[in-house]
Amino acid sequence: MSLQASASSIKDAIATYLAWLKEIDEEEFIKSPPGGGWSYSEVYCHVIQVNVRSILGVERCIYAKGPRSASGPNLVARLILYMGRFPPIKIKAHQKVSSIVKTLSKEEAKNDMLVFCNKLQDLLPKLMKVPQHQRTRHARLGMLNCEEWLKFIDIHTRHHLKQLERIRKSS
Repeated sequence: MSLQASASSIKDAIATYLAWLKEIDEEEFIKSPPGGGWSYSEVYCHVIQVNVRSILGVERCIYAKGPRSASGPNLVARLILYMGRFPPIKIKAHQKVSSIVKTLSKEEAKNDMLVFCNKLQDLLPKLMKVPQHQRTRHARLGMLNCEEWLKFIDIHTRHHLKQLERIRKSS
């Protein structure tokens, strides 16, 4: 998948998130599902936080701020990037990531999603010029280049749409 295709897929997924915000009332948005787990709000918060952190990884690649390394993604990451999705097992968010998840209002979620989209749009022309060997470290996936970071953002963003659908069905 090309940079442009990944960016387009991310934007489509974000459009779905924004459309769902219009369908859910504020009370339902912040309420935990009956079976436990994250609320819609907490899922949105997590997706936004991971995407913003990932964009920082992209920026480090663009400006060659990370350590130089011949190594690329680890084996698990290669499989995820090749398959275009996470494995069909429950994967717990890293403790450091899940500990900062908070409850957002619908307005905050909408604004943060739009800020992320605008940042991605601003970076896209720069991404096209970054050499493949410029990489920065992802905590779990190893050294990623810009194309791999964007593909990860796409996979992660679409993955949580499935989680939101499970919350919707449980309500």
